[in-house]
Amino acid sequence: MFRSFLCILGFIYLISCTGTYEENQKRLKELHGECNNPSQPLTKTQKKRCMAKEMAEGESLFGIAEGNFSDIFGRSKEKNVIYQSPVNSYLWRASLEITSSYPLKIADSQGGYIETDWIIDKNNQTQRCIIKINIFSAELISTAVASRFICENKSNDLWVSDNNNYIEEEKQLTLKILKLGNDLANTAIQ
Repeated sequence: MFRSFLCILGFIYLISCTGTYEENQKRLKELHGECNNPSQPLTKTQKKRCMAKEMAEGESLFGIAEGNFSDIFGRSKEKNVIYQSPVNSYLWRASLEITSSYPLKIADSQGGYIETDWIIDKNNQTQRCIIKINIFSAELISTAVASRFICENKSNDLWVSDNNNYIEEEKQLTLKILKLGNDLANTAIQ
């Protein structure tokens, strides 16, 4: 009889604790947020991802909640947020450094695109060239960079494409960007 009483009492205690634990977890999450919850310690990387996810799910700069965009465009609300830089920062810095002696027309770090303004040699005013650099990856790999030269000649006050391929020059520029990007990455590690 005493054992039955203890079993019933223990069962009641377990049921009451289960509800209290879940309520306490919910209260701690509301009080501290998911990323700063003391009952769930996170590593630095986990905390950065959690903070990025919370920011992405919150109010936007325009006061529209993230869920409202999903409703407007008829898309389901996605819970997985991945924070990643679109281009490799070392390749980006290397590209900027290599083109620093030329006037830049476009430097888009999010799209990984650099374009110089027209470059005219003071000794040859009848030819001009432009350099275009694309960075395709967040990784430091050889296929992450492509460069292009486009040149024009002046003919009767009009600029006309010279229709030349500058494959060797483009390859040399790309290799120079990759080498400098690798050097910058190695310097950052040390």
